[in-house]
Amino acid sequence: MLILKKPDQSELEVITMVRCVCCNCTNEETVQAVSKEAAAIQLQKLGWRAYETDDEIGANACPDCVKSLEEIEREESAA
Repeated sequence: MLILKKPDQSELEVITMVRCVCCNCTNEETVQAVSKEAAAIQLQKLGWRAYETDDEIGANACPDCVKSLEEIEREESAA
């Protein structure tokens, strides 16, 4: 006789998706992680950064905006 039951919970794994939005251009990235700390490490590997300048603090910037910020910094340093 076949008896069907709900899935075995001990064989299930909780997976969290973490979404990050660029504070400059609103580009979004979603990563799979078990915590925000793990997501931050993954996002850093992808080129995302929080930043601070003399007059601004940015929460999260995507790789394209990070490149733009670095270029602005180089131009200002050269001037």
